[in-house]
Amino acid sequence: RAIATPSHPIVLFLDDLQWADELSLQLMCTLVADTEINNFLFIGSYRDNEIDDSNPLTTQLHDLKRKEVATIDIHVDCMSKDDVNTLISDTINVQEQLTRPFSDVVYKKTGGNALFVTQFLQLLWDEGLLFYSLEYNTWEWKIDEIDEKKLFDHVGALMAEKICQLPIGCQYIIKLLACLGSKC
Repeated sequence: RAIATPSHPIVLFLDDLQWADELSLQLMCTLVADTEINNFLFIGSYRDNEIDDSNPLTTQLHDLKRKEVATIDIHVDCMSKDDVNTLISDTINVQEQLTRPFSDVVYKKTGGNALFVTQFLQLLWDEGLLFYSLEYNTWEWKIDEIDEKKLFDHVGALMAEKICQLPIGCQYIIKLLACLGSKC
C-alpha cells in the first residue's frame, strides 16, 4: 500500500503458477484481493492443461471468484500455420509467400508452440540450417535437412539439450541450483 503510488505503480508478473506452493499462492491472492491496494497490477500465468481440481492454484482462483475479485482470463493457444509463417517472414524479412514451405516444416515440427518455434529457429541458426547468404543478400534454409531433423517431443527436452551445450562449469552450477529446488 505504501509503495504503489500513481506516480510509481507496481506491476508484478509471475509465470508458471501451476507449480507454485500453497503459501505463495495464498500470499498472491491476499495481495490481489486487498481492496485498499491501488496502483498495483498482478499478472499471473499458468498452463491450464497442467492443473486439475486438486491443484492449489485452482482452489485459490475459485476463492478469488467467490470474493468477486475482478479478473481477466486470457487463454493463449498455439500459433496457427499462418501465424508461424508471419513470425518467420517478419523475423528474417522475407516475403511470406517465399517462407511458406519453410514455415510449414517449422509448424509441423513445433505444433505452433511459440516458445518451441523461437527455440527451434535459434537451433536451426546455430546448426547452420538457417543462414544469411551474403552472395544473395537474403536468408536461406536447408529445408530437406530441417524436415529430416529429429526433434524433441516437448520444449523441456529442447531446453535440456541447450543446457548440455553450455560449458561444463555452467552445467555444474545449474545442477547445484536445481538441487536447491523451490524451497530456498
